[in-house]
Amino acid sequence: MKPIAHRDIASIIRGARARSGVSQRVVAEQSGISLRALREMEQGRVRSPRASSLKRLAETLCEPRLFTHLPGAAPQGAAVYTDDDPLVLRVLGRLSVSRGPIELTAGTPKQQSLLGLLALRVNQVVDRDEIIDVLWGDDIPDSFGQLIHTYVYRIRQLLEVHAAPDGGQPLLVRRATGYELQMPEGGRLDLLEFRRLLQETSGARAEGDPDAEVALLGEALSLWRGPVLEGMGPILLSHPVAVESVQQRVASALRLADLVLPRGRYEDVIDHLRPIARGNPLHEGVHARLGTALAGSGQRAAALEMFAAVDRRLRNESGIGAGEELRTAQLAILRTDEERLVARPAVRPAGGEPVRPFQLPAGIRDYVDRPEQHRIVHHLAGRGPQVSFGAAPVAALYGPAGVGKSILAARVAASSRPNFRDGILHGELRTGTPDEVRALLGRFVMALGVPVDAVPDGLPGRIALYRGLLAKRQVLVVIDDAAGEQAVRSMVPGGVTSALLISSRAPLSSLEGARHFRVSPFDTDQAVTLLAHIAGESRISAERDAAERIARLCGRLPLALRIAGMRLAGRPHWAPSRLADRLEDESCRLGELVTGDLDIRGRLGRGLPAPGTALREAVRTLAAAAGSFTIASAAAVLGRPVREAEDLLEVLVDQQVLEGPARSGGEYAFLPLTRLHLQEPA
Repeated sequence: MKPIAHRDIASIIRGARARSGVSQRVVAEQSGISLRALREMEQGRVRSPRASSLKRLAETLCEPRLFTHLPGAAPQGAAVYTDDDPLVLRVLGRLSVSRGPIELTAGTPKQQSLLGLLALRVNQVVDRDEIIDVLWGDDIPDSFGQLIHTYVYRIRQLLEVHAAPDGGQPLLVRRATGYELQMPEGGRLDLLEFRRLLQETSGARAEGDPDAEVALLGEALSLWRGPVLEGMGPILLSHPVAVESVQQRVASALRLADLVLPRGRYEDVIDHLRPIARGNPLHEGVHARLGTALAGSGQRAAALEMFAAVDRRLRNESGIGAGEELRTAQLAILRTDEERLVARPAVRPAGGEPVRPFQLPAGIRDYVDRPEQHRIVHHLAGRGPQVSFGAAPVAALYGPAGVGKSILAARVAASSRPNFRDGILHGELRTGTPDEVRALLGRFVMALGVPVDAVPDGLPGRIALYRGLLAKRQVLVVIDDAAGEQAVRSMVPGGVTSALLISSRAPLSSLEGARHFRVSPFDTDQAVTLLAHIAGESRISAERDAAERIARLCGRLPLALRIAGMRLAGRPHWAPSRLADRLEDESCRLGELVTGDLDIRGRLGRGLPAPGTALREAVRTLAAAAGSFTIASAAAVLGRPVREAEDLLEVLVDQQVLEGPARSGGEYAFLPLTRLHLQEPA
């Protein structure tokens, strides 16, 4: 093949970049080459570009000519793929994208993580919430939406550029809530091939054909090149699909060992179990069979040394040494008893499948995304910065009336479902009385499968039973409208595998080990988005200024905005500006924010101090004087000492009647609608 001149290379790169509509800086960042090197290549000043650089540029710019025709990328005699070679993805080990002998570049680390996630959930829709959690965890950038769009575009281009002409290529499809990687059958993804072989293995076992079962198990296990998506971090490694696949690998290797150890095929067992043992240092069944195989192959000392090491690890981790299965295998080796060299699985009592309740709280379709949602999901999954060792994660949401705490909790619960395979429990604790707590605990343990006649009568007994059940399972408990810390403490799960999500108006600041998330009113863009979801995109976009005015007059409070949007939806002959004009009148504003059984005045009233109390009179006095004030000005209005005025203001902040100052010495402020409600006649 005649080499292309370096000036032609420059022309190809410039043209490909122009078609992609991206800057040199973006191409440099996504391809991993320096900006200076890219500029030199585009100017034709690099006579012999490195093959690795051209390969990365070919993938980033989706320009096959740079990959298959340039001398730098495919020198004389180098391997290139043919039309018959399929595009193959591998996740059972390090992420790999290849076609024929060519290993393709899968882009930046974030793009590779997204491709790995899509491959794990192949032929299923991956929600954007899950994508955000995997890519950024608790550190979500403001531009996350644009970044996801860019990564998806690059992955789609990679799949299309290297698609086989037979049309059997993988496709990345946009869905309502996320994206789906559609993968055809035929060995294009090692995870799908592994699942197919396991199905055939089950068939061979059912037909009583051990030879076929052994062959299929060996073929399935040979697909594994290391841990799932090796090197991509703990979030993907702990993904439910990855965990399930690893469990299937372990079960398959144990079954293979049980079939071939009696035949003396020790090397087969060692090859498959040794890498699994490194990833499962406390798994007694794996080490029992591996030790048996080592001893059978003449490595008796290595087997005994391994047994001793496992026993030490078990004692250090749990205080209990090796169990029956491991000791039986060890004793067989010590006695050099050939008839007992085959390690047999320990007998375990048969039990039914645990009950898995999914009591998801009611959500809404016109939900507006909040960045804090993804941080809460991340925390509940046990990956947040404040999760204490040995304690279940607890997330406590709080905020003023009408701010959307319950809706956010419902969304978090739905997004967290993949992390809690044993179920979701949901309840309310509006009063927090012992009787209410006792009744809710009874309902929870029965939902987890405890018969009604086995539920203890007393509260302490129910707490102990509840915590014992959750310590063995992965369950998310959602408590809405919590009345106080004392009631919620009874709901904290035992162990570390379950989690608790609470919503309350006042912060539960004395709840041990909880991470607190304040739910604030929307910003202007979120408020307008909610109006558009409810009243219609075209109506709101046509009068953006009026929509922003409605948002301001509603104090950007989600409940008030929802009522306003519903009023517009029910009155298609109203322009948004008409409703905005009606809301301008402060004396009528709360009366306008009523529709059906939704009434902003009633919701705000439930969050205020009780009528007739000294605190209620003090807050009414403040509301009549100003919308915001310092401690000194509040003391002057109330006629109280500065220290006493400060204590009163902080009580009102705790009750979410006031917003605290952004800095020391700053101003306390009412939410606009709260102040209007307080100014109304008693």
